[in-house]
Amino acid sequence: MKSFKIESSAITHIGAVREHNEDNYYINGKYRQDSSIGTEGYSDNKIRDAYLYAVCDGMGGESFGELASLIAVSVLTKFQNANLRKSMADIIRVTNRLICDEIKKYKGRSGGTTLAMFSIQDNKAVSYNLGDSRVYLCRNEDLYLLSEDHVEKTEKKNKLTQYLGIYHEKKVIRPYISKDIKIKKNDVYMLCSDGLTDVVSNDDIADILSLEKESTANLVKLLAHASQNNGGKDNVTIVVIKVT
Repeated sequence: MKSFKIESSAITHIGAVREHNEDNYYINGKYRQDSSIGTEGYSDNKIRDAYLYAVCDGMGGESFGELASLIAVSVLTKFQNANLRKSMADIIRVTNRLICDEIKKYKGRSGGTTLAMFSIQDNKAVSYNLGDSRVYLCRNEDLYLLSEDHVEKTEKKNKLTQYLGIYHEKKVIRPYISKDIKIKKNDVYMLCSDGLTDVVSNDDIADILSLEKESTANLVKLLAHASQNNGGKDNVTIVVIKVT
């Protein structure tokens, strides 16, 4: 079996408008633990049997969105080396229960988090998502969307139809799960919150991800800068994974 080297980096940025950063990321056991840090980055190039990545966009305002996204990424540490197709139901059940328990403490206020996940095992990859945080593949300078937005468009704003933080009696939580993807040399995968995709075009994202000589650490910085240059209206969190 062909062996690939997997390089990855994350960045999270509060943006230019929001007072809190409710986003979080997960890279092979590492996530943002201190919500007081407005901007944070991390890189991982270690060879592993299983690779797991995620981006979460918390909802609820003040400190609650930050807590919801933190709960989601912290749960993933228990599933780092798991078969995610078999474990996804457990991840959702455990995370949703923990977030709903916190909602009750906040006197029933609404809140929760999106979840975009990407895993690589045995040279095959798969993406999972709830909400509108996305997963992309950039291959041969072309950008492909691997996730599916769970959004209901209304006159005032878009409403999420799937996320973590839904009471079971209200709705069944069903993630979108991609088909298996056979990874190839020079593939670049990206997970991101809508703080990027709402303000930066697919063409501009593809142009940045196609910069072959740039490290993943530089790629996430370039993407975050593009978001800020276009207004930085929301928190932005980006994970980039490169196959070499």
